[in-house]
Amino acid sequence: MPKRTIALLIFLTALVALISGCARTSVYVLDQAELVRVKKDQTVTAKYDGWLLSDRAVDRVMNAKIKAVNLQ
Repeated sequence: MPKRTIALLIFLTALVALISGCARTSVYVLDQAELVRVKKDQTVTAKYDGWLLSDRAVDRVMNAKIKAVNLQ
C-alpha cells in the first residue's frame, strides 16, 4: 500500500510540474491598416496612435526574446 501511495504522489507531482511548465503563446491579429511598410526618408500619415519601429529595432527585440527563452 505505501508503494502505491508513493508512486501516485510521484505521478501527481510530475503531472503538476508538466502542466505548470507548459508555456502559452499569445497571438494578436492586426488590421491591415495597422501595419504599414515604409522606406527610409518616406513620409507617412498615421491612422492610429502608436509606435514606429525600425526593422533593426524589431530584430533586436525578437532576438532578445529568443535569447531570453534559450537562457531558461
